[in-house]
Amino acid sequence: MIERVKFAVVGLGGFGRTHLAGVADVEGAGLGKLDAVVCIDPENHVDTIVELRARGVRVFDDVDSLLAAGGMDVVTLPIGIHHHVPLSIACVEAGFNVIVEKPLTAVVQEADRLFAARDRTGKAVIVGYQFLYSDTIQGLKERALDGRFGRVESISVHAGWPRGDVYYARNGWAGRLQLDGAWVLDSPINNALSHQVTNALYLCGETLESASNVRSVQAELYRAREIESLDTASLRAVTESGVTVHIAMSHVNRERFGPDIVVHCEKATVEWGIGSARIDYSDGTTETIEDDTKTQLRTRSFRNMVGVVRDGEPVISTLEVARTQTLCI
Repeated sequence: MIERVKFAVVGLGGFGRTHLAGVADVEGAGLGKLDAVVCIDPENHVDTIVELRARGVRVFDDVDSLLAAGGMDVVTLPIGIHHHVPLSIACVEAGFNVIVEKPLTAVVQEADRLFAARDRTGKAVIVGYQFLYSDTIQGLKERALDGRFGRVESISVHAGWPRGDVYYARNGWAGRLQLDGAWVLDSPINNALSHQVTNALYLCGETLESASNVRSVQAELYRAREIESLDTASLRAVTESGVTVHIAMSHVNRERFGPDIVVHCEKATVEWGIGSARIDYSDGTTETIEDDTKTQLRTRSFRNMVGVVRDGEPVISTLEVARTQTLCI
């Protein structure tokens, strides 16, 4: 059995810092180690690179060089949406497991390409939907499946996270529909708040491991900023399991609110927010589920990957679940 799973992180800036923190968590627990990084802009990370090399971490200029050198067990990809599938495929075909950021991709055809590569190579792929690892979402799913809620009838998701000029200027793909011929479809529903689209579809799934695909979608898409894509969306989706899901999200509201998820069921009404969920049962009783904060949500996918590599544990945030959000978008 592998004693310490070796990770390589592609990128030191932006969301790469979150992935480095995830690896640091498993390293601190004696379960893994940071073996390598890719840095395409070393002039912006001089001190960090010096510190990493002093720790024995290998530093590469590009992904091709990393994959050619090998030596790690897992490659993590905190990169742009349009790069998720191509680089994930390159990694699994080179023999490495992958943690790739959310959303999985922009279009479902790309998701299916990665499905085929995963199945062909037998490598594990985890998608960065950290709320799927939360005690609240897992607790609600278990109660939905064991009959305590009765039939799930409808779900509403609301969130407003203001984003300004810096957000849209941080990279070349923010607010874009396409970049260099590749689909991006960046938007609240396909980036920052895509977690909650996935959570809603996951709660509609008929097994603990699955989410429900959508059967139909009606949507109103708007933009207030001068961008290619949308910054405000209102969706009504009907899932294959027969649940109506209402989604309203924006990046142009003045004050931040949500995300809030309300689940209307035959025997209960659920109100979920980050960290806790309240359940009001039709018999008058109430129940509260709280997230365990001892382990940060964003590090749980890294611990899941350690279990996958060392002990053959199942992936929780699977390609199958992530694909339902992609299909909806």
